Amino acid sequence: MSPRTENQNELIRQVKRKQIMEAALDLFANVGYHPTSISEIAKRAGISKGLMYNYFDSKVDLLLSIVIEGYDRMNISFDSDRDGVLSRDEMILFVTDFLEQIKTDPNYWKLYFSVMGQPTVNSIFHNELKNISAPFFELLTQYFESAGKRNPEAETLLFHSMLDGICINYLYHTNYPIKEVRQLIIEKFV
Repeated sequence: MSPRTENQNELIRQVKRKQIMEAALDLFANVGYHPTSISEIAKRAGISKGLMYNYFDSKVDLLLSIVIEGYDRMNISFDSDRDGVLSRDEMILFVTDFLEQIKTDPNYWKLYFSVMGQPTVNSIFHNELKNISAPFFELLTQYFESAGKRNPEAETLLFHSMLDGICINYLYHTNYPIKEVRQLIIEKFV
């Protein structure tokens, strides 16, 4: 049997990293960040505790990786043509994709909001998240400015806050009318 190639090793590394992140996400979202130990994450991921540190420097690093990866997924459809300008169609695509992600990845959003509500945990990645979200807020403000809104910065904050509120309500209320809400968002903001 010949040794593995670099590509094979990298693929194995990516698979293990994903396993760890999925195990941690489930535990962080449903048990909590502080009560979850590295040992529990390793056990859930089917690896040794020591091997965890080959993939993540610490539990904080693991949390930060999960939050950033989820944020990156959310932004895939935002300015989808990457031209630095949001069109109406791109806003509709973003709203639609965002609301779909809430439905398909509730654990991520549970984690996100629980982390945002814990000052000690939020402080861990506040600056990092602020840096990666800056382009999102800038483009959104430009969109509302080009739409002739009187106060585009306030519109941006309102839009963002509204998405947060929709997400929280969807997660914690059964039968939340997300389709109807999607249509209202498009009518009022897009």
